[in-house]
Amino acid sequence: MARSVILACALGACLAAGVAPHAEDSKPASGDAAFNDKIKFCSACHGPSGVSQLEGVPNLAGEPDFFTEYQLLYFRGETRKNEQMTPAAQGLVDDDIRNLGAYFAALTGPPPSTDPDPDPALTQEGARLVKERHCAQCHLDSFVGQGEIPRLAGQRQEVIVKALHDYQHGSRRGRGNVIMPEIAYSLTEDDIKALAHFMSRQPGK
Repeated sequence: MARSVILACALGACLAAGVAPHAEDSKPASGDAAFNDKIKFCSACHGPSGVSQLEGVPNLAGEPDFFTEYQLLYFRGETRKNEQMTPAAQGLVDDDIRNLGAYFAALTGPPPSTDPDPDPALTQEGARLVKERHCAQCHLDSFVGQGEIPRLAGQRQEVIVKALHDYQHGSRRGRGNVIMPEIAYSLTEDDIKALAHFMSRQPGK
């Protein structure tokens, strides 16, 4: 398993480097009204600072630029389908997608929770599973992601649960997903709950 995870990460990194232009080269000019309108549109659900306040809507702040770019490409091409996002992405051109990736990557990630952990035992089980499944080999030790690999630190629990269910059921596809269906398929519901709880409480530092 460890070898296959490493190979999958390496493949994803190579593909990203070869296909997607780096977001730093595509930042929109300051005061671009059309781009600002797109940010306002995104912020209506994902939050003005990229930190969602709506159940089921993911945080985008601090997500690696390539990850956001490719998700928007999947939605636009209907490789990945969502009732809200698939139609929202139809009007985006490639420059919009690159600029949005750069914008959200530059935002500070979700703030760590300051509330007492409601289930320390669940957090401990999540930490055990993270080591067992070698999550840090792709998502990094701080779980902030890299390239096409998403940030998990501080992500909403229900968003992580849904993503793992989607991988289990074959409804989430696209580049960089070489290893995730294999990992997710063997997870129990308790495993998924523990992993989502653990990741949601990570500071990402």
